[in-house]
Amino acid sequence: MCSAFLIEPFVRSADMLKWWGYDFTCPQTIDAMHVAFNAAGPWQWRQNDSDIYGFYLRCRPKEHAEVSVYERAQFRTWRRGDRTGFWAELCSDPEAHSEIDQQFRALLHHVNARNIIET
Repeated sequence: MCSAFLIEPFVRSADMLKWWGYDFTCPQTIDAMHVAFNAAGPWQWRQNDSDIYGFYLRCRPKEHAEVSVYERAQFRTWRRGDRTGFWAELCSDPEAHSEIDQQFRALLHHVNARNIIET
């Protein structure tokens, strides 16, 4: 999860960040999404592994920003019959919000994401 302490040590308060997210469906796997996001640019994505979230994607598009994408079925507590698809968590300083949001939505379009709902 995005945290002020993960982004930069000198960011003292989460109040200085704007937080938002998206739920969406996508025909791509998390691995294919990783390749597609990096090919589309401009951000560099890395794939991480977590006991809680499974494999997920993360990037830091700007100094005070972070974007993560998770696949619901890889979440530790997910069970058959639970909602499927993906969710994204985004945070940034307020000045970068619009640019990061616009670029991320373009990436979602690039991987043919559907049913995009801002959370």
